[in-house]
Amino acid sequence: MSDQDPILSFEDVTRQYRAQSAPAVGQVSLSIAHGQVLALIGESGSGKTTLLRLAAGLESPDGGRVLIDGNVVADAENQRKEVPPEKRQLGLVFQDGALFPHLNAFRNVSYGLRHCSQSEKAARVVECLELVDLSGKEKRFPHELSGGERQRLALARALAPSPKLLLLDEPFSHLDPALRRKLREEIHSILSRLGQTALMVTHDPEDALAIASRVAIMDRGNILQTGSPSEVYLEPVDQYCAERFGPANGVRDRESGNIRWRRPEDARWIPCDLAEEGDMVTVTSVRSMGPIWEVRVTPDSHAEDSWLCFLKEGGRIQPGERGRVAWRGSPAQVSWKS
Repeated sequence: MSDQDPILSFEDVTRQYRAQSAPAVGQVSLSIAHGQVLALIGESGSGKTTLLRLAAGLESPDGGRVLIDGNVVADAENQRKEVPPEKRQLGLVFQDGALFPHLNAFRNVSYGLRHCSQSEKAARVVECLELVDLSGKEKRFPHELSGGERQRLALARALAPSPKLLLLDEPFSHLDPALRRKLREEIHSILSRLGQTALMVTHDPEDALAIASRVAIMDRGNILQTGSPSEVYLEPVDQYCAERFGPANGVRDRESGNIRWRRPEDARWIPCDLAEEGDMVTVTSVRSMGPIWEVRVTPDSHAEDSWLCFLKEGGRIQPGERGRVAWRGSPAQVSWKS
């Protein structure tokens, strides 16, 4: 097994629930390489959590195979090959942390270190608590910690046995926005420092863009697009994929009629008398949004379309004004507006 081989592989995996007419997961093939953090993003019911549960061994596939480090851990055609969750060498972090309320921080982290000596266990717990910035809080119980500290403790517990793969199920969903942003940065730093392979399920686009090295977009049990955060943000393959990451404009090519999805912050406003670049438009509305202006325009070429533009100079533009809108090339940095 080389570092180029995937840690986790789904091979034509299907999961069908009796109460549903369509499969929750339908013939999905997907892999995660060593050191990669893959974010699965999609709406509720898209199948992303079911796929994570299949990896964890909490669900069994109705078709296809699941492999971890090249070894089959679930095979719909040979259920005797199925490996139970506790033997898959995984670490799990759930939405609410799922900490043991009757155990202090030290004992929560040491829970999965059953085959270590007492000295090895103590050293590993100290190492993991230091990693998540909880040194000195070994004797505190979960209810004595803040929400962010509890989630960091859950991460320390999941990392303590040195798992091959870390599974994160909506790890920030119950946190307020400021704490969510801070914890995202901390967890991204920890995973990067460790080179930890991880699969994260989220419905939040900022979680995916901030933490993942690769993103997979799911809808109705299928993978619609995979790529780096920049690729899925800047080059979405369709409207569903585009709208997972905020507003996007369907810009039609004047010759082919094909639609390419463009982000509002990539719009450039060009007064009519300056250049012939871009598409001729009419401004329909202008709204201040603090440092930028939301300017909505209608292109002459397709009067039924409406484009949203984020413009710094929008305060000088009036509804009814005529001008041109052009689009910047793909910038290196991913820009996001909540």
